[in-house]
Amino acid sequence: MKQSKKRVSLFCAVMAVCTCTLSAVQHILFYIANKKQNTQQISQKIYQSKEGAITYSVYGTGRPLLLLHNTEIGASSLEWQNNIESLSRMYQVFVPDLPGFGNSQKSKITYTAYQYALFINHFITDIIQRSAFVVASSASADFAVMAYALNHDNIRKLVLISPTAFQNTIPTERENRKRILYQLPLIGTQIFILSASKKAIKKNLTENLFFSKEIVTKQLIENYYTMAHRGNEIARFSFASVQSQFLYADIQKTLKEMKIPLCIVWGKQNRCNPPEQMDNIKSIRPYDTYFLFENTRILPHFENSKVFNENIHSFLQ
Repeated sequence: MKQSKKRVSLFCAVMAVCTCTLSAVQHILFYIANKKQNTQQISQKIYQSKEGAITYSVYGTGRPLLLLHNTEIGASSLEWQNNIESLSRMYQVFVPDLPGFGNSQKSKITYTAYQYALFINHFITDIIQRSAFVVASSASADFAVMAYALNHDNIRKLVLISPTAFQNTIPTERENRKRILYQLPLIGTQIFILSASKKAIKKNLTENLFFSKEIVTKQLIENYYTMAHRGNEIARFSFASVQSQFLYADIQKTLKEMKIPLCIVWGKQNRCNPPEQMDNIKSIRPYDTYFLFENTRILPHFENSKVFNENIHSFLQ
């Protein structure tokens, strides 16, 4: 009996040491990642929104244009770095980091498409203060459609870059268990750290986001790595919501009923969300504007920015 108690005590002691060690290592990794100088944050403004402190930038003058980045791990407003200069020549361009991403506040919550749709309307109402053109990437395209459904007056024209709702589904009980696991303080944080490692980010960038491997530079990997780790271990919560499909939005009904002009953009080599999905939207809205970009994947606006910018200028006129 005494030996059994000793073994149990030894096992508990070993587990406690391992847990403390792992927690310490995790904190060190986040500390190193967040210690790096963030020149982008210095130039960003702060919007104290209902969703927390949101960082954003404003460029140019003219009619307002809101750019919304995707929800891939490490995503941020840096996604639009190849578009801002061109678009800001004719528009006042607003570029926020979405709640839970980039330099914006990260919270211990389950993020949903509805929350992001509310945020878009809050941002337009409070910061832009007039109806805006909106260009939105991947899951953010779904959020923008939902934002229109909540308030028709805030959005004048909408550019959707490979919206994801036509292939995603409502989260199941299995997905909910996955969300709970990913949100756990130690295990969930470790899963996030592995998924947000430079090796994992490089793989995601080269296999899913970009067609041209030359685009995936050390600096680009560093940008995604740094943005993924902003907010320390709390960054796992938006990651958990994405991975468990809690950002799903059913936008088909709204798409059918929308009264504003739409432009749909797709990368022909998009593996995660193949361009055949664009045909589903065409069947609903055959008279809108459609662009299919060769040799691009999830981010045609980044990979072929010159042509993309020209097409957007033409559509928004």
